[in-house]
Amino acid sequence: MNTKEYIEWIMAQPHPGYTLTKTDDDHIQMENDSARGEISVYHLEMDIIELKLESKKDGEVFFFLHFELKDDEHALGLYKEMAEAMRQYGTRKGVRILLSCTSGLTTSFFAQKLNEAAETLSLQYEFNAEAYTDLFTKGADYDVILLAPQIAYQKKKTEGVFKDKPVIAVPAQIFASYDAGKMITMITDELEKLKMSRDQIAVAKVMRDIENNACIFVINMTHDVRHTKYIYRLYNRGSVVFSQEAIKCVSRYKDISDILDTVFARLREDFRIDAVSISIPGMLDTKEGPVRVSYEQMAREFTDTYGLPVFVCHNSSAVVFGYYAGQDKYNVCSYHSQPAGSLIGGQGSLYKGTPVKGKNQMGGELIGLFRHAYPGINIHYQTWDVEEVKKAVIMCLVANICVTAPEVILVRSPLTPDMDELKEELRKYIDEDCMPELVYAADVSEYAYLGTMLNGLYYLKKLAAAK
Repeated sequence: MNTKEYIEWIMAQPHPGYTLTKTDDDHIQMENDSARGEISVYHLEMDIIELKLESKKDGEVFFFLHFELKDDEHALGLYKEMAEAMRQYGTRKGVRILLSCTSGLTTSFFAQKLNEAAETLSLQYEFNAEAYTDLFTKGADYDVILLAPQIAYQKKKTEGVFKDKPVIAVPAQIFASYDAGKMITMITDELEKLKMSRDQIAVAKVMRDIENNACIFVINMTHDVRHTKYIYRLYNRGSVVFSQEAIKCVSRYKDISDILDTVFARLREDFRIDAVSISIPGMLDTKEGPVRVSYEQMAREFTDTYGLPVFVCHNSSAVVFGYYAGQDKYNVCSYHSQPAGSLIGGQGSLYKGTPVKGKNQMGGELIGLFRHAYPGINIHYQTWDVEEVKKAVIMCLVANICVTAPEVILVRSPLTPDMDELKEELRKYIDEDCMPELVYAADVSEYAYLGTMLNGLYYLKKLAAAK
């Protein structure tokens, strides 16, 4: 089956619960009252299919994947999974709320009153009651959890299990009087607080008490062996208002200015953009060979050309900044990137909220290690097998651990995805009590976006403070 046949097959399928619209030979739009989606074909070195579904209410992506069209049964099955997810989302109430008490009996009547009140107020709320003994097995299917007064003492434990959703202890007065109106107001207020996006939460964590009122255009550039990926996004006060990516076979310095000349120029017509933040490798692979990048020179040139502050940082530094901002467990973090088939990786490190740049922003470039380990070999233009790549990853991780002693290392290495295997190798050189946690990431785009934005915000605030 080729991509044209796949698109035609999809269009011929029954689709109760949603509509299908073929916009061109490579795109199908899906839609129902609750969600929208798209099936896209990308003709790269191989045909790639992208399936994506998102909520109309808040833009949350609840189904997203890429796959190569090479197994018909697999491809057909993935579409069926997507269709089922679309149908289920279409029949789902906007917000599902679970009431829990010791037995579930006392909350059942209150749940009924709350459903009646929500319907009267035209709110997309669905209330159900369960006993506390079932809370931790069934709570994952709900958006909000309410604890009856008699089990309010379990609030801390419940919050520890369901960290991504509000847990509310119902006040005794509201519960005793079955005051549905006050309870719904309380729930609505809690949900309003949670409208802050993940990116905004990360900004608040990293920037502490600095208000994020800036509009920043972000560009991240990442090399792989056969292509270069550019992702760019506009953040307005921490919220994403535009996001796009491009993949090219050859990287050029001018690619960045092309994006600024086209996409950035259009966005400036509608937004007052305060700054541009760019994250790129320290070395660019061009037709003429690897070229060292001067971040300061690039920042000056673009600042002069576009008439607003432009900040440039290492792409590995941006990823580790973004990873750090999105978690609360580790203070000393590193990131290792090992493109598939490439011997040369890149690294970034961060210490207590501050990315390590180093002299001339050399931090992240590992070329010196490979010149030492592979003297006289043209390591840039040769594809390496799994074992050689694993040796390279271990060499780089050992160097990092010995110098920076990170608590965690985020690893993007398609040829060595088994973190337990890497840890076993590392134990030959690193004592167990010094071993960092290894976290595998197949896609670091979101970390790159966020870290690049945070870098720009950080230096924009410093610039404002200096005036």
